[in-house]
Amino acid sequence: MRNLLFAAILLASWGQARTYIIPVEGTIDGPLATFIEQSFERAEREGASGVVLRVNTPGGRVDAAIRITDRILASTLPTLAVVENAFSAGALISLAAQQLMMLPGSNIGAALPITVTPVIGNTNAADRKVISALKGKFRAVAEARNRPANIAEAMVDPEVEVRGITTRGEPLTLSARKAVELKVADAEVSSLRVALEQAGFSTETQTLEPGPQVRVARFLTDPTIAAILLAVGVLGLVLEFFTPGTFVPAIIGLTALGLFFLGGYLAGLSSALTIILLFGGLLLVAFELFVTPGFGIPGLLGLGLIGASIYFTFGDEALQVGSYAIIGLAVGLFLIFRFLPRARLARPLVLNSAVEEVAPPKNELESLLGAIGQALTDLRPAGIAQFGDRRVDVVAAGEFIDRGERIRVVQVEGPRVVVRRVES
Repeated sequence: MRNLLFAAILLASWGQARTYIIPVEGTIDGPLATFIEQSFERAEREGASGVVLRVNTPGGRVDAAIRITDRILASTLPTLAVVENAFSAGALISLAAQQLMMLPGSNIGAALPITVTPVIGNTNAADRKVISALKGKFRAVAEARNRPANIAEAMVDPEVEVRGITTRGEPLTLSARKAVELKVADAEVSSLRVALEQAGFSTETQTLEPGPQVRVARFLTDPTIAAILLAVGVLGLVLEFFTPGTFVPAIIGLTALGLFFLGGYLAGLSSALTIILLFGGLLLVAFELFVTPGFGIPGLLGLGLIGASIYFTFGDEALQVGSYAIIGLAVGLFLIFRFLPRARLARPLVLNSAVEEVAPPKNELESLLGAIGQALTDLRPAGIAQFGDRRVDVVAAGEFIDRGERIRVVQVEGPRVVVRRVES
């Protein structure tokens, strides 16, 4: 009798359990994948009766879609996808649910992976290896849910033909009615509530919405925003190199880089390794530019580390982020050196010392070889020095020299006068 009573209470509590609704909206990205993973964990922990994925997306990152798909397949709860629009990555996510229902006017498919050319924005089909890999994933998910694998493959690969349905050269997209007819979807329904009733889910629902952390992460990891933050961060550090002691450029630069990595961290994309790679790369590039001028191993290695950091954080979008950051950095440097010295706010950052004389003729500069003088400005590495009654533009060789230090001319190449510190 006691066992029967316990079973009745258990069944009653199960009947009262809520259906958790997870919106899959907008671009599929890392922060959204993290949100959906956390939502499934919460639904399982709180004893939900099932999970409904309300899908309305144009697609997005393949790696994020695969994360979401794998989490859906691994869930112990009944799952239902209710599709408004499920293009590209959204199609894969929808196919992973145990049941799939289409709303009026909805579509599913068009999952050909593409690459976007940075700046000009041209889109092209990905190479055959990428298409083959994604086609295999679509097939595996379709087979796991007893859906037609050939139809799923045709959504990815325009070379796959399904007689009477597809034409070669175009990835398959299905309307709601056609998806039901081909057994890709289980039913076409008029509303979410009807979908719940027809699927046997509790109509008592709880919608899980992305919190502030997810929204901030999605904003900061947008490729354009991330590129701007990266460019501003590098610009700030470059300015601090040329105007040491002001701290304002360094604070701006470090804040921008902090936000750059904060977005990746909140999205579950960044790690300590990516931060170490970026700052290690910046240090190597700075060493190449200011200590051993040229373009050798330190500079190449530094650029490689920076590229690796961006790739580990943004994956398929790394080229786009890196390209935008380089363009932003170039424009920023041009504007800074073109207009900043004239701005009133920039006076504390600009060298006030001026050369009142014109540059000496070449033969007079050659006579300076071996001369000992004094740095009138910080040499980082370029600046102004005094030799007797002459003021001369000079460049420090492989070191930074502070204002007031004694220096010696070690080389004269045309108008370029190279100096070193005189050791006491």
